[in-house]
Amino acid sequence: MIESTGGVLALIPARGGSKGLPGKNIRLLHGKPLIGWSIDAARAARYVSRVVVSSEDAGILEVARVQGAQIPFVRPAELARDETPGMDVVLHALDQLPDYEWVVLLQPTSPLRLAADIDAAIECCLSTGAPSCVSVCESAASPWWMFRLDDGGRMHSFLPK
Repeated sequence: MIESTGGVLALIPARGGSKGLPGKNIRLLHGKPLIGWSIDAARAARYVSRVVVSSEDAGILEVARVQGAQIPFVRPAELARDETPGMDVVLHALDQLPDYEWVVLLQPTSPLRLAADIDAAIECCLSTGAPSCVSVCESAASPWWMFRLDDGGRMHSFLPK
């Protein structure tokens, strides 16, 4: 069980350089910064030992601190690029905070996630022996009807023809 492990670190990565919606992680959603919804869910989860936000952006870090997250380090700028893999951000956090056996990676752009969802994911790993799990949901729309924008702002079919 969790008590016999090194604990559970809830890590919320929040980069400051969003191009699609600048400042999205701290924009208000129903009166609370977007990142605050993930912080609150993590703080309410039974198994989470510590809630940490990883960012290179001082404004995001301050909002996260006010919302109740811990800020034990500032993410280096080289780990805050568009192309930076999420795993590199996790590994950096674990280099800074090595005493955790489990990491729950919570994207700040998923405000509908509940503490119960976090606990259920942890329980799933523990009960099945799985080393990890990923939450997904079924899309109501067919990917054949979805589109994406390229760097030039042109729309293309989501799936290749």
